[in-house]
Amino acid sequence: MAPQPAEPAPPRRRPPRASAARLAALLALPALIAAQAPATAAAAAPASGAASPLDALVREGLAANPALRARSYEIRRDDAAVREADGRWLPSATINARNSAVRGAVIDLGTLINPAYSALNQLLGQQAFPTDLVLRLPLRQEATVRVQQPLLEPRILAGQRIVRAAREATIAGRDAARRQLAADIRLAYLQYARAARAREILVATVPLLDEAERVSQRLLDAGKVTPDNVLRARAERSAVVQQRDAAAQLTDAARRQVNLLVGREVDAPLPLVTDSTLGFEARFATIGDSLTLVRRALGAREELRQLDRARDAANGQATLARTAFLPSVGVALDYGFQGNTIRVGRGTDFTVASLVLSWNLFNGGQDRARVEQARAEAQAIGARREDVARQITLQVQVAEDAARVARTAITTAGDRVASATRTFELVQRRFAQGLASQLELLDARTALTTAQLNLVVTTYDFYARVTELDRAAALTPTE
Repeated sequence: MAPQPAEPAPPRRRPPRASAARLAALLALPALIAAQAPATAAAAAPASGAASPLDALVREGLAANPALRARSYEIRRDDAAVREADGRWLPSATINARNSAVRGAVIDLGTLINPAYSALNQLLGQQAFPTDLVLRLPLRQEATVRVQQPLLEPRILAGQRIVRAAREATIAGRDAARRQLAADIRLAYLQYARAARAREILVATVPLLDEAERVSQRLLDAGKVTPDNVLRARAERSAVVQQRDAAAQLTDAARRQVNLLVGREVDAPLPLVTDSTLGFEARFATIGDSLTLVRRALGAREELRQLDRARDAANGQATLARTAFLPSVGVALDYGFQGNTIRVGRGTDFTVASLVLSWNLFNGGQDRARVEQARAEAQAIGARREDVARQITLQVQVAEDAARVARTAITTAGDRVASATRTFELVQRRFAQGLASQLELLDARTALTTAQLNLVVTTYDFYARVTELDRAAALTPTE
Protein backbone atom coordinates (compact mmCIF):
# COMPACT_ATOMS: atom_id res chain seq x y z
CA MET A 1 0.00 0.00 0.00
CA ALA A 2 1.40 3.33 -1.02
CA PRO A 3 2.16 5.73 1.83
CA GLN A 4 -0.27 8.55 2.22
CA PRO A 5 1.13 12.04 1.84
CA ALA A 6 1.49 14.00 5.07
CA GLU A 7 -1.23 16.48 5.82
CA PRO A 8 -0.14 20.03 5.34
CA ALA A 9 0.37 22.02 8.55
CA PRO A 10 -2.41 24.48 9.31
CA PRO A 11 -1.49 28.03 8.45
CA ARG A 12 -0.39 30.19 11.36
CA ARG A 13 -2.99 32.65 12.49
CA ARG A 14 -1.42 36.09 12.47
CA PRO A 15 -3.09 39.26 13.59
CA PRO A 16 -3.24 42.09 11.12
CA ARG A 17 0.25 43.47 10.74
CA ALA A 18 -0.54 47.11 11.51
CA SER A 19 -2.67 46.32 14.54
CA ALA A 20 -0.24 43.72 15.89
CA ALA A 21 2.73 46.02 15.51
CA ARG A 22 0.94 48.89 17.20
CA LEU A 23 -0.34 46.69 20.02
CA ALA A 24 3.08 45.17 20.59
CA ALA A 25 4.70 48.61 20.65
CA LEU A 26 2.18 49.99 23.11
CA LEU A 27 2.35 46.97 25.36
CA ALA A 28 6.12 47.41 25.50
CA LEU A 29 5.64 50.61 27.47
CA PRO A 30 5.31 48.82 30.86
CA ALA A 31 8.95 47.88 30.54
CA LEU A 32 9.74 51.58 30.37
CA ILE A 33 7.45 52.29 33.31
CA ALA A 34 9.42 49.79 35.36
CA ALA A 35 12.43 52.06 35.06
CA GLN A 36 10.43 54.79 36.83
CA ALA A 37 9.54 52.58 39.82
CA PRO A 38 11.13 53.32 43.23
CA ALA A 39 14.80 52.47 43.52
CA THR A 40 15.66 49.04 44.80
CA ALA A 41 18.46 48.08 47.15
CA ALA A 42 21.01 48.40 44.36
CA ALA A 43 19.96 51.97 43.58
CA ALA A 44 22.25 54.75 44.61
CA ALA A 45 21.28 56.50 47.84
CA PRO A 46 22.61 59.63 49.49
CA ALA A 47 25.16 59.38 52.21
CA SER A 48 23.87 58.82 55.72
CA GLY A 49 24.73 62.36 56.72
CA ALA A 50 22.98 63.96 53.73
CA ALA A 51 19.80 65.90 54.33
CA SER A 52 16.57 64.38 53.07
CA PRO A 53 14.01 66.51 51.17
CA LEU A 54 11.52 65.39 53.81
CA ASP A 55 13.52 67.19 56.52
CA ALA A 56 12.50 70.58 55.11
CA LEU A 57 8.86 69.43 55.04
CA VAL A 58 9.13 68.29 58.65
CA ARG A 59 10.69 71.58 59.76
CA GLU A 60 7.90 73.48 58.08
CA GLY A 61 5.31 71.34 59.83
CA LEU A 62 6.97 71.70 63.25
CA ALA A 63 7.04 75.48 62.85
CA ALA A 64 3.43 75.88 61.67
CA ASN A 65 1.45 73.15 63.42
CA PRO A 66 -1.26 74.66 65.71
CA ALA A 67 -1.12 71.78 68.19
CA LEU A 68 2.59 72.40 68.78
CA ARG A 69 1.90 76.11 69.23
CA ALA A 70 -0.54 75.19 71.97
CA ARG A 71 2.23 73.15 73.63
CA SER A 72 4.52 76.18 73.47
CA TYR A 73 1.89 78.28 75.26
CA GLU A 74 1.72 75.62 77.97
CA ILE A 75 5.48 75.93 78.45
CA ARG A 76 5.15 79.72 78.72
CA ARG A 77 2.49 79.16 81.38
CA ASP A 78 4.84 76.90 83.33
CA ASP A 79 7.67 79.44 82.98
CA ALA A 80 5.40 81.98 84.63
CA ALA A 81 4.61 79.45 87.38
CA VAL A 82 8.35 79.04 88.03
CA ARG A 83 8.79 82.81 88.30
CA GLU A 84 5.85 82.94 90.67
CA ALA A 85 7.40 80.27 92.90
CA ASP A 86 10.76 82.07 92.92
CA GLY A 87 9.05 85.36 93.74
CA ARG A 88 7.75 83.99 97.04
CA TRP A 89 11.24 84.49 98.50
CA LEU A 90 11.14 88.22 97.76
CA PRO A 91 9.63 90.78 100.15
CA SER A 92 6.03 91.82 99.65
CA ALA A 93 4.41 95.16 100.45
CA THR A 94 0.69 95.76 100.96
CA ILE A 95 -1.44 98.77 101.82
CA ASN A 96 -4.48 98.32 104.04
CA ALA A 97 -6.93 101.07 104.93
CA ARG A 98 -10.33 101.21 106.62
CA ASN A 99 -12.88 103.78 107.77
CA SER A 100 -15.50 102.28 110.07
CA ALA A 101 -18.88 103.46 111.36
CA VAL A 102 -19.15 102.30 114.99
CA ARG A 103 -22.53 101.76 116.63
CA GLY A 104 -23.88 99.82 119.54
CA ALA A 105 -22.07 98.56 122.61
CA VAL A 106 -18.40 99.26 122.05
CA ILE A 107 -15.57 99.80 124.48
CA ASP A 108 -14.85 103.45 125.24
CA LEU A 109 -11.65 103.81 127.24
CA GLY A 110 -12.52 107.49 127.80
CA THR A 111 -15.17 106.52 130.39
CA LEU A 112 -12.37 104.99 132.45
CA ILE A 113 -9.76 107.68 131.97
CA ASN A 114 -11.89 110.86 132.21
CA PRO A 115 -12.88 110.35 135.91
CA ALA A 116 -9.26 109.74 136.82
CA TYR A 117 -8.13 112.89 134.99
CA SER A 118 -10.94 114.89 136.69
CA ALA A 119 -9.73 113.76 140.13
CA LEU A 120 -6.17 114.71 139.29
CA ASN A 121 -7.32 118.16 138.14
CA GLN A 122 -9.07 118.68 141.47
CA LEU A 123 -5.98 117.68 143.40
CA LEU A 124 -3.81 119.99 141.31
CA GLY A 125 -6.33 122.82 141.35
CA GLN A 126 -6.04 123.32 137.60
CA GLN A 127 -7.22 121.76 134.33
CA ALA A 128 -3.99 119.94 133.57
CA PHE A 129 -5.65 116.86 132.02
CA PRO A 130 -8.54 116.61 129.51
CA THR A 131 -11.73 115.12 130.87
CA ASP A 132 -13.66 114.70 127.60
CA LEU A 133 -11.64 111.96 125.93
CA VAL A 134 -13.50 109.62 123.54
CA LEU A 135 -11.47 106.45 123.01
CA ARG A 136 -13.85 103.98 121.42
CA LEU A 137 -12.37 100.73 120.13
CA PRO A 138 -11.99 99.92 117.36
CA LEU A 139 -10.88 103.33 116.15
CA ARG A 140 -12.84 104.71 113.22
CA GLN A 141 -9.97 104.85 110.72
CA GLU A 142 -6.70 103.08 110.20
CA ALA A 143 -4.23 103.00 107.25
CA THR A 144 -1.10 100.86 107.26
CA VAL A 145 1.70 99.74 104.97
CA ARG A 146 2.98 96.21 105.71
CA VAL A 147 6.29 94.83 104.39
CA GLN A 148 6.82 91.08 104.85
CA GLN A 149 9.90 88.94 104.24
CA PRO A 150 10.00 85.14 104.71
CA LEU A 151 13.13 83.86 106.45
CA LEU A 152 12.41 80.16 106.82
CA GLU A 153 9.61 78.74 104.68
CA PRO A 154 9.93 75.04 103.70
CA ARG A 155 6.77 75.22 101.62
CA ILE A 156 8.40 77.65 99.18
CA LEU A 157 11.29 75.26 98.54
CA ALA A 158 8.94 72.34 97.95
CA GLY A 159 6.74 74.47 95.67
CA GLN A 160 9.74 75.46 93.57
CA ARG A 161 10.68 71.82 93.01
CA ILE A 162 7.10 70.96 92.03
CA VAL A 163 6.66 73.71 89.43
CA ARG A 164 10.09 73.06 87.90
CA ALA A 165 9.33 69.35 87.58
CA ALA A 166 5.95 70.16 86.05
CA ARG A 167 7.62 72.50 83.55
CA GLU A 168 10.13 69.82 82.52
CA ALA A 169 7.27 67.34 82.11
CA THR A 170 5.46 69.80 79.83
CA ILE A 171 8.62 70.27 77.74
CA ALA A 172 9.03 66.49 77.44
CA GLY A 173 5.40 66.19 76.34
CA ARG A 174 5.99 68.89 73.72
CA ASP A 175 9.08 67.05 72.44
CA ALA A 176 7.15 63.77 72.26
CA ALA A 177 4.45 65.53 70.23
CA ARG A 178 7.13 66.96 67.92
CA ARG A 179 8.61 63.51 67.31
CA GLN A 180 5.18 62.03 66.61
CA LEU A 181 4.29 64.87 64.26
CA ALA A 182 7.56 64.49 62.36
CA ALA A 183 6.83 60.78 61.88
CA ASP A 184 3.24 61.52 60.84
CA ILE A 185 4.43 64.01 58.21
CA ARG A 186 6.93 61.52 56.77
CA LEU A 187 4.38 58.69 56.75
CA ALA A 188 1.73 60.91 55.15
CA TYR A 189 4.16 61.92 52.41
CA LEU A 190 5.11 58.29 51.80
CA GLN A 191 1.44 57.40 51.41
CA TYR A 192 1.08 60.27 48.95
CA ALA A 193 4.17 59.24 46.96
CA ARG A 194 3.13 55.57 46.90
CA ALA A 195 -0.33 56.41 45.59
CA ALA A 196 1.10 58.85 43.05
CA ARG A 197 3.65 56.33 41.73
CA ALA A 198 0.98 53.65 41.43
CA ARG A 199 -1.30 56.09 39.64
CA GLU A 200 1.46 56.89 37.13
CA ILE A 201 1.78 53.21 36.26
CA LEU A 202 -1.97 52.74 35.95
CA VAL A 203 -2.48 55.93 33.91
CA ALA A 204 0.18 54.77 31.45
CA THR A 205 -1.44 51.33 31.27
CA VAL A 206 -4.98 52.47 30.34
CA PRO A 207 -4.07 53.52 26.72
CA LEU A 208 -2.45 50.13 26.25
CA LEU A 209 -5.65 48.39 27.23
CA ASP A 210 -7.68 50.71 25.02
CA GLU A 211 -5.57 49.62 22.06
CA ALA A 212 -5.79 45.96 23.12
CA GLU A 213 -9.57 46.20 23.20
CA ARG A 214 -9.64 47.91 19.78
CA VAL A 215 -7.37 45.28 18.23
CA SER A 216 -9.46 42.49 19.72
CA GLN A 217 -12.60 43.99 18.24
CA ARG A 218 -10.95 44.24 14.80
CA LEU A 219 -9.78 40.63 15.04
CA LEU A 220 -13.28 39.57 16.00
CA ASP A 221 -14.74 41.48 13.07
CA ALA A 222 -12.24 39.73 10.80
CA GLY A 223 -13.22 36.35 12.23
CA LYS A 224 -9.77 35.74 13.66
CA VAL A 225 -10.78 35.41 17.32
CA THR A 226 -13.79 34.51 19.38
CA PRO A 227 -15.92 37.04 21.37
CA ASP A 228 -14.33 36.01 24.67
CA ASN A 229 -11.11 37.76 23.57
CA VAL A 230 -12.93 41.09 23.34
CA LEU A 231 -14.67 40.52 26.65
CA ARG A 232 -11.36 39.64 28.31
CA ALA A 233 -9.69 42.80 26.98
CA ARG A 234 -12.66 44.89 28.07
CA ALA A 235 -12.60 43.39 31.57
CA GLU A 236 -8.86 44.02 31.87
CA ARG A 237 -9.36 47.66 30.93
CA SER A 238 -12.23 48.15 33.39
CA ALA A 239 -10.17 46.68 36.25
CA VAL A 240 -7.23 48.98 35.56
CA VAL A 241 -9.46 52.05 35.19
CA GLN A 242 -11.01 51.25 38.55
CA GLN A 243 -7.55 50.93 40.12
CA ARG A 244 -6.44 54.18 38.46
CA ASP A 245 -9.41 56.11 39.82
CA ALA A 246 -8.88 54.67 43.31
CA ALA A 247 -5.18 55.60 43.17
CA ALA A 248 -6.09 59.13 42.10
CA GLN A 249 -8.47 59.49 45.04
CA LEU A 250 -5.85 58.14 47.47
CA THR A 251 -3.27 60.53 46.03
CA ASP A 252 -5.48 63.56 46.59
CA ALA A 253 -6.45 62.43 50.10
CA ALA A 254 -2.82 61.82 51.08
CA ARG A 255 -1.75 65.18 49.63
CA ARG A 256 -4.40 66.97 51.67
CA GLN A 257 -3.30 65.11 54.78
CA VAL A 258 0.31 66.18 54.26
CA ASN A 259 -0.72 69.80 53.73
CA LEU A 260 -2.88 69.68 56.84
CA LEU A 261 -0.01 68.39 58.99
CA VAL A 262 2.45 70.87 57.51
CA GLY A 263 0.10 73.83 57.96
CA ARG A 264 -0.48 74.64 54.30
CA GLU A 265 -3.73 75.08 52.42
CA VAL A 266 -5.15 71.59 52.02
CA ASP A 267 -5.39 71.88 48.21
CA ALA A 268 -1.88 73.26 47.77
CA PRO A 269 0.27 71.35 45.25
CA LEU A 270 2.82 68.91 46.62
CA PRO A 271 5.71 67.97 44.34
CA LEU A 272 7.16 64.47 44.28
CA VAL A 273 10.87 64.10 44.96
CA THR A 274 13.19 61.45 43.61
CA ASP A 275 12.97 58.37 45.79
CA SER A 276 16.74 57.84 45.85
CA THR A 277 17.20 61.24 47.59
CA LEU A 278 15.01 60.31 50.56
CA GLY A 279 17.89 58.50 52.23
CA PHE A 280 15.99 55.62 53.81
CA GLU A 281 18.49 53.04 52.57
CA ALA A 282 21.43 54.91 54.09
CA ARG A 283 19.56 55.50 57.33
CA PHE A 284 18.63 51.84 57.66
CA ALA A 285 22.20 50.76 56.99
CA THR A 286 23.46 52.66 60.06
CA ILE A 287 20.84 51.83 62.70
CA GLY A 288 22.82 49.15 64.51
CA ASP A 289 21.57 46.04 66.27
CA SER A 290 18.39 45.61 68.29
CA LEU A 291 20.04 45.95 71.72
CA THR A 292 21.63 49.25 70.73
CA LEU A 293 18.31 50.54 69.44
CA VAL A 294 16.50 49.57 72.65
CA ARG A 295 19.12 51.23 74.85
CA ARG A 296 18.91 54.41 72.80
CA ALA A 297 15.13 54.42 72.93
CA LEU A 298 15.03 53.94 76.71
CA GLY A 299 17.47 56.80 77.12
CA ALA A 300 16.00 59.23 74.61
CA ARG A 301 12.22 58.72 74.39
CA GLU A 302 10.43 61.79 75.64
CA GLU A 303 7.55 59.81 77.11
CA LEU A 304 9.87 58.30 79.73
CA ARG A 305 11.37 61.69 80.56
CA GLN A 306 7.88 63.11 80.93
CA LEU A 307 6.93 60.36 83.41
CA ASP A 308 10.18 60.87 85.32
CA ARG A 309 9.42 64.55 85.79
CA ALA A 310 5.81 63.79 86.69
CA ARG A 311 7.09 61.41 89.38
CA ASP A 312 9.41 64.17 90.63
CA ALA A 313 6.41 66.48 90.88
CA ALA A 314 4.47 63.86 92.87
CA ASN A 315 7.42 63.40 95.22
CA GLY A 316 7.51 67.17 95.57
CA GLN A 317 3.87 67.08 96.62
CA ALA A 318 4.81 64.60 99.35
CA THR A 319 7.60 66.92 100.48
CA LEU A 320 5.19 69.86 100.47
CA ALA A 321 2.80 67.92 102.67
CA ARG A 322 5.61 67.05 105.10
CA THR A 323 6.57 70.72 105.45
CA ALA A 324 3.37 71.19 107.44
CA PHE A 325 5.24 69.59 110.35
CA LEU A 326 7.96 72.26 110.21
CA PRO A 327 7.81 75.86 111.46
CA SER A 328 7.93 78.93 109.24
CA VAL A 329 9.61 82.17 110.28
CA GLY A 330 9.29 85.64 108.79
CA VAL A 331 9.56 89.31 109.64
CA ALA A 332 6.96 92.03 109.14
CA LEU A 333 7.10 95.83 109.41
CA ASP A 334 3.90 97.88 109.76
CA TYR A 335 3.71 101.67 109.51
CA GLY A 336 0.48 103.58 109.47
CA PHE A 337 -1.99 106.05 110.98
CA GLN A 338 -5.06 105.51 113.13
CA GLY A 339 -7.65 107.51 115.07
CA ASN A 340 -11.30 108.51 115.18
CA THR A 341 -10.75 111.22 112.59
CA ILE A 342 -8.89 111.04 109.29
CA ARG A 343 -5.68 112.82 110.15
CA VAL A 344 -2.14 112.16 108.98
CA GLY A 345 0.78 113.42 110.97
CA ARG A 346 2.82 112.95 114.10
CA GLY A 347 0.78 111.85 117.02
CA THR A 348 -1.42 109.57 114.92
CA ASP A 349 1.26 107.43 113.24
CA PHE A 350 2.70 104.18 114.54
CA THR A 351 5.37 101.63 113.63
CA VAL A 352 5.29 97.93 114.48
CA ALA A 353 8.14 95.46 113.76
CA SER A 354 7.27 91.80 114.20
CA LEU A 355 9.04 88.46 114.12
CA VAL A 356 6.40 85.95 113.10
CA LEU A 357 6.62 82.25 113.93
CA SER A 358 4.02 79.79 112.67
CA TRP A 359 4.00 76.10 113.53
CA ASN A 360 1.14 73.74 112.91
CA LEU A 361 1.11 71.23 115.77
CA PHE A 362 -1.98 69.17 114.93
CA ASN A 363 -4.79 69.30 112.38
CA GLY A 364 -6.50 65.95 112.68
CA GLY A 365 -4.01 63.90 110.60
CA GLN A 366 -4.76 65.75 107.35
CA ASP A 367 -1.09 66.46 106.58
CA ARG A 368 -0.08 62.83 107.04
CA ALA A 369 -2.92 61.75 104.75
CA ARG A 370 -1.71 64.20 102.09
CA VAL A 371 1.79 62.72 102.33
CA GLU A 372 0.41 59.21 101.77
CA GLN A 373 -1.64 60.40 98.78
CA ALA A 374 1.40 61.97 97.14
CA ARG A 375 3.52 58.87 97.77
CA ALA A 376 0.86 56.65 96.23
CA GLU A 377 0.69 58.94 93.18
CA ALA A 378 4.48 58.78 92.77
CA GLN A 379 4.39 54.99 92.99
CA ALA A 380 1.59 54.83 90.42
CA ILE A 381 3.61 57.00 88.02
CA GLY A 382 6.63 54.75 88.57
CA ALA A 383 4.55 51.70 87.64
CA ARG A 384 3.27 53.45 84.52
CA ARG A 385 6.83 54.33 83.57
CA GLU A 386 7.86 50.68 83.86
CA ASP A 387 4.95 49.68 81.62
CA VAL A 388 5.77 52.38 79.06
CA ALA A 389 9.42 51.28 79.02
CA ARG A 390 8.35 47.72 78.23
CA GLN A 391 6.04 48.98 75.48
CA ILE A 392 8.84 51.05 73.97
CA THR A 393 11.16 48.03 74.03
CA LEU A 394 8.52 46.01 72.19
CA GLN A 395 7.90 48.84 69.71
CA VAL A 396 11.59 49.02 68.83
CA GLN A 397 11.95 45.26 68.42
CA VAL A 398 8.80 44.94 66.30
CA ALA A 399 9.73 47.97 64.16
CA GLU A 400 13.28 46.70 63.66
CA ASP A 401 12.05 43.24 62.58
CA ALA A 402 9.43 44.78 60.28
CA ALA A 403 12.04 47.04 58.64
CA ARG A 404 14.41 44.14 57.98
CA VAL A 405 11.63 41.97 56.52
CA ALA A 406 10.43 44.88 54.36
CA ARG A 407 13.98 45.46 53.14
CA THR A 408 14.29 41.81 52.10
CA ALA A 409 10.92 42.03 50.35
CA ILE A 410 12.25 44.78 48.08
CA THR A 411 14.82 42.40 46.65
CA THR A 412 12.14 39.78 46.06
CA ALA A 413 9.84 42.35 44.45
CA GLY A 414 12.68 43.54 42.21
CA ASP A 415 13.36 39.98 41.10
CA ARG A 416 9.67 39.60 40.36
CA VAL A 417 9.70 42.70 38.16
CA ALA A 418 12.79 41.49 36.33
CA SER A 419 11.21 38.07 35.69
CA ALA A 420 7.91 39.60 34.58
CA THR A 421 9.75 42.01 32.27
CA ARG A 422 11.73 39.20 30.67
CA THR A 423 8.60 37.07 30.28
CA PHE A 424 6.74 39.93 28.65
CA GLU A 425 9.61 40.53 26.21
CA LEU A 426 9.61 36.88 25.17
CA VAL A 427 5.82 36.76 24.75
CA GLN A 428 5.91 40.04 22.86
CA ARG A 429 8.50 38.60 20.45
CA ARG A 430 6.46 35.43 19.95
CA PHE A 431 3.32 37.52 19.43
CA ALA A 432 5.03 39.56 16.73
CA GLN A 433 5.98 36.29 15.00
CA GLY A 434 2.45 34.95 15.28
CA LEU A 435 3.42 32.23 17.78
CA ALA A 436 1.53 33.66 20.77
CA SER A 437 -2.06 34.70 21.14
CA GLN A 438 -3.28 38.08 22.19
CA LEU A 439 -4.49 36.62 25.51
CA GLU A 440 -0.97 35.43 26.30
CA LEU A 441 0.33 38.93 25.56
CA LEU A 442 -2.29 40.52 27.79
CA ASP A 443 -1.54 38.05 30.59
CA ALA A 444 2.16 38.86 30.37
CA ARG A 445 1.39 42.59 30.39
CA THR A 446 -0.91 42.18 33.42
CA ALA A 447 1.73 40.21 35.30
CA LEU A 448 4.31 42.93 34.59
CA THR A 449 2.06 45.75 35.73
CA THR A 450 1.14 43.81 38.86
CA ALA A 451 4.82 43.23 39.61
CA GLN A 452 5.56 46.93 39.15
CA LEU A 453 2.74 47.93 41.48
CA ASN A 454 3.97 45.38 44.01
CA LEU A 455 7.46 46.91 43.86
CA VAL A 456 6.00 50.37 44.52
CA VAL A 457 4.01 49.11 47.49
CA THR A 458 6.92 47.08 48.87
CA THR A 459 9.42 49.91 48.54
CA TYR A 460 7.25 52.49 50.25
CA ASP A 461 6.30 49.97 52.89
CA PHE A 462 10.01 49.66 53.67
CA TYR A 463 10.31 53.44 53.85
CA ALA A 464 7.37 53.53 56.27
CA ARG A 465 8.89 50.79 58.44
CA VAL A 466 12.17 52.72 58.65
CA THR A 467 10.23 55.85 59.64
CA GLU A 468 8.42 53.97 62.40
CA LEU A 469 11.71 52.50 63.62
CA ASP A 470 13.25 55.97 63.61
CA ARG A 471 10.43 57.25 65.82
CA ALA A 472 10.39 54.22 68.13
CA ALA A 473 14.15 54.31 68.74
CA ALA A 474 14.34 58.15 68.79
CA LEU A 475 17.10 58.13 66.15
CA THR A 476 16.45 61.64 64.80
CA PRO A 477 16.61 64.71 67.09
CA THR A 478 13.36 66.66 67.34
CA GLU A 479 15.01 70.09 67.45
